[in-house]
Amino acid sequence: MKRQMVAMLAGLVLAISTTVVTPPAALADGPAQLTVIGKVDNTNRSGFEPLSDAFFKFREMEFSKAFEFTYADLAALPQMTVRAKAEAWPGPVSATGPALGDVMKAAGVAPDAKLSVVALDGYTIELEAADRKAHDWILAIAADGKPIGIGGRGPGWLIHDTAGKTVNSDIEGRWVWSVFVIAAE
Repeated sequence: MKRQMVAMLAGLVLAISTTVVTPPAALADGPAQLTVIGKVDNTNRSGFEPLSDAFFKFREMEFSKAFEFTYADLAALPQMTVRAKAEAWPGPVSATGPALGDVMKAAGVAPDAKLSVVALDGYTIELEAADRKAHDWILAIAADGKPIGIGGRGPGWLIHDTAGKTVNSDIEGRWVWSVFVIAAE
């Protein structure tokens, strides 16, 4: 009896470990990681849908048009690496991702647009055109050579290079992590 149970358990483990789930073609490169809403000239999705956009509904964000990026979309844009260090960090971090300007250009956002960068928890900063020009902002999708995800600083992390300096918490506070939406005005 014990041998039969061990054999059944081994068969079950083998069956579970060899199951392959193939996503539909529409999801082959993953779900949206970033949605740009507001004044966007390029769109690749419909406007706000209360049922399918449950998290946007929770965040009370409605929109008529948007451009969304998957991880593959963000990774396909030219990549930049910045080194940043804040006072509370044990050392500098190398963050890699597309330039914020390239992301906005792909979505058809005007260079002079004011941006509201929003994290999953609702934390938001506003970036005026002058703020965007003052630094080489990136939307990091990797840090220290590893992709960042939810639970870390992902799905996207707005950050800029610190030119070898250690910055204070005020500057670090503008580096929004867990970015999921950018609203262009």
